[in-house]
Amino acid sequence: METLEIVKKIIEKAEEKKGEDIVTLEIGKINPIIADYMVIITGSVPIHTRAIADNIIGGLKEYGVIPHHLEGYTEGRWIAVDYGDIMINIFLPELRDYYKLEWLWSDAPRVEYTAEGIKQ
Repeated sequence: METLEIVKKIIEKAEEKKGEDIVTLEIGKINPIIADYMVIITGSVPIHTRAIADNIIGGLKEYGVIPHHLEGYTEGRWIAVDYGDIMINIFLPELRDYYKLEWLWSDAPRVEYTAEGIKQ
């Protein structure tokens, strides 16, 4: 799968589990060492963030896409899923507000997702 196709699937799988305030940043334009894209998602409580992560990981596994690393799953407060070219951060609202990744990466272009697909 192409990287943007994977990003689209991540967003769809997060939306299936009612992930909130989904933002995708093309961080590779700023720092290509970390990843090409970062997807930021909010879940309401730890069981919700874990459900979002499970749905994304399980959904991508069907396409043979396996994460390189998973961090924070047990606590469910901030779950980081590393797919190499794509980093996913699933936060509880208070941690997303505290770490402000959108602000930290504010120079990175946002990737818009609509029913028609990804727009860069």
